[in-house]
Amino acid sequence: MRLTLPQAIELVEKSNPELRVSGQSVEVARRGVTIAGQRPLNPTVGFNTPLGPAERKQGIFFIIPLETGGRREARLAVAESGVQEANLGLSQVRLTMLNQTRNAFVELAMARASLEQSRRDLEFNDRVVAAARRRFEAGDAAEAEVIRARFEREQIARGVFPAENRVEAAQLLLNRLLGQALDTTIETVDDGWLFPTEAALKGPDWKLPSLDALHEIARKQRPDLALVAQQGTTAQRQVQLALANQAPAVSLQGSLLYNPATPAFTYLAGVQVEIPWDNDRAGEVEQARARQEEVLRRQALTLATADHAVALAYSRFQAAKRQLSHDLEVLKPQADRVLYLAEKIYQIGQGDITEVLTVGQSVQRQRQLLLSDIAQLHLALGELELAVNSTLVGGKP
Repeated sequence: MRLTLPQAIELVEKSNPELRVSGQSVEVARRGVTIAGQRPLNPTVGFNTPLGPAERKQGIFFIIPLETGGRREARLAVAESGVQEANLGLSQVRLTMLNQTRNAFVELAMARASLEQSRRDLEFNDRVVAAARRRFEAGDAAEAEVIRARFEREQIARGVFPAENRVEAAQLLLNRLLGQALDTTIETVDDGWLFPTEAALKGPDWKLPSLDALHEIARKQRPDLALVAQQGTTAQRQVQLALANQAPAVSLQGSLLYNPATPAFTYLAGVQVEIPWDNDRAGEVEQARARQEEVLRRQALTLATADHAVALAYSRFQAAKRQLSHDLEVLKPQADRVLYLAEKIYQIGQGDITEVLTVGQSVQRQRQLLLSDIAQLHLALGELELAVNSTLVGGKP
């Protein structure tokens, strides 16, 4: 399966199991609206007939409970708020899953690049071993240099195994997020942003809005901020429902009596009203208002958390970008040149094995650090895009 990041994102939205679960939660909330719209008590009908000689009247009675104080409307409003919260919760899960997918996609690409670099490092050490053997056979070097070169070569070979395992682990994670079979082989396709060049980093594609602008984007786009605002609306509606529930319950009653001794019919009509003798539901109102105050405090906390997340992610991104720029602009070209010269000098019989191996280790370490810095840049970018819920670089969020 060959995938660009936008294709992986599209597949996640169709197949991710956590998104499916959250989507079903929305359906559950919608059923809650249906339940809230139903009357809590059905009309009651009954039939009475005497069993002893003292009474002969037979009766049919009806009781119709009424909802007073706007209970049904308040209950429906709370249920509809529940649907809005479920939708915003789904948006939050979606944002998290897409961010995790992006990170997993980048990790798989970086793991494969690291494995390929480890194999190229092994090829370099194979050439050093061959050069040491030729110098030993020509009598220009001691056999100790061949042994030393082979030892360093095996050290590099040992590093290939964890690199291969990193690829396997990254592929397993990406498959799980994509909802695919865990043994599916995925090839990440670079559409121009996975391995940025120095020119690209300085160009407009990697230039981000200011920190103040990012704060504004976050306040408009983050689903957690929208969710806590909706929870404030829900809390207000719950207060209204608690107040409505304080209205006494009222029922209409009607009876039809038949006396076979006369014979004659009698009709009775009445009203039944609940008396709040020991429970006026004031505690429910107080609890709803306390919950409303809790939500107001949570709103301030969530906003502060969002601002901190944006500022921290922005700082990390800028630091990662500066570090990678230094790698690409200064260290990478120098490393290529230093390694080339060290290998050539040793091959023509100048220098010793320690010098070429030391240079090789230094350059190989720098090349792996370059890949690590690219991955760190993407992680910082993903963290920032998660913090503002907007695409900043590289296509769909």
